[in-house]
Amino acid sequence: MIAFEAHDHSQAGAGVGHQTESHACRWDTELVPDAGGRTLRPEPDCPVELALAAVSGRWTTLVLRELMGGPLSFGALSARLPDISPKVLTERLRTLEARGLAVRERLAGFPVRTRYGLTAAGAALRPLLVELYRTGVELAEAGAAAEAGPGSGAVHGPVA
Repeated sequence: MIAFEAHDHSQAGAGVGHQTESHACRWDTELVPDAGGRTLRPEPDCPVELALAAVSGRWTTLVLRELMGGPLSFGALSARLPDISPKVLTERLRTLEARGLAVRERLAGFPVRTRYGLTAAGAALRPLLVELYRTGVELAEAGAAAEAGPGSGAVHGPVA
């Protein structure tokens, strides 16, 4: 709930409403355990927005999934994800590096070879990816049940 207050003494003048957080607002402490998530619009420093940005982009979750098992060369990543183009794989790896989630290591020898691995922050995304997968399966099952129509056993309500 938002309370709007008119402040006669503000620089904006009388009659202009200012948005303030009302004490009547109740946050679900599991969804919003601290002040970082108590925003009224998407903010770049919101923990949920940060997590979503970390895994955003087509192919990003699959590249992360492959690197969760340990460092891999560009060729090994390409072989594990044969449908990704080299250009897109390069872009995803550079993005993960820029986000501080992956590191590139140049290996000695000729020709020059590189190996990619996850940083501690990148490895910390594992539970998020696991939960995203689990939730996706539940959503797919719920969608299939809804398409089956009434009497299909679909339960409507919050997911436990």
